[in-house]
Amino acid sequence: MSVPADIPTVCIKSLVFFDLETTGLPSDHPARITELNFCGVDRSQFIGCKAKKMPRVTNRLNLCIDPSRPIDPVATDLSKLDNANLGQQSKFDANVLNIIVSFLDRLQKLICLIAHNGTKFDFPIFNAEIAQLGKGFPQDVYCADSLETFGLLQGISAGPSKGNEIYQRIYKKKPETLHEAEADVKMLFLSAIATPQEFLNSVDRNAVLSKVKCD
Repeated sequence: MSVPADIPTVCIKSLVFFDLETTGLPSDHPARITELNFCGVDRSQFIGCKAKKMPRVTNRLNLCIDPSRPIDPVATDLSKLDNANLGQQSKFDANVLNIIVSFLDRLQKLICLIAHNGTKFDFPIFNAEIAQLGKGFPQDVYCADSLETFGLLQGISAGPSKGNEIYQRIYKKKPETLHEAEADVKMLFLSAIATPQEFLNSVDRNAVLSKVKCD
C-alpha cells in the first residue's frame, strides 16, 4: 500500500550527515575505509537553518583509519590520504566502532544517517567493516540516501547527480574542497538546507532502518 506524500512514516529527531573516504572503488576490489565523518544536527536546528550557513549547534566526529590495505593511487590523488600518512592511525576495530556508537547514542532518537549515494557506496562499505568485527550496531538507526532525496525533490534523474554537481546547481558555484570526508559532509549539509523542510519531509517518508548484520 502506498503512503500519501504528505504523511511521514517516521519523525526523525537527529539528522546525521555521513561520508567516507576509501581505498578505492568497490568495483575494483573490496574497499576499506580510510576516513569517516559524521555531522549531527537536531531536527529543530535543521528546520531553522539558513541557506549557505551551517547552524551553530552541531555534533561532529571525524576519524582517519589505517585500512591495512594498499590505497589505490587514484583514491590517494583525490583524498590526499595514503598508506604512509595513515600508517600511525587506528584500524577499523572495536574501539572505533564504540566511538561511533557512543557518538550516535548522545543524539536524540530517532536518528537517521544520510549519505550521498549511500545505498550503493557508503552504507555497504560501512556495514562490511562492522560485519568483519562480528559486533552489533544500533538497530534503531535509520538510513537515507540523499541522492534519492534530491532526486525526489529536484528531478535529478534528468540532471546532475554527484554531490558537487547538486551543490553547484543550488548555489551556482563550485564547492571549495572535495574528497575530504568533512568537506563532503559540509557540502551535502549545505545542499540539504537550501530547502530544509522539504528535505526533512522526504527523509521522514523514505528513511529505512539500518540492516547491519553480524555473526
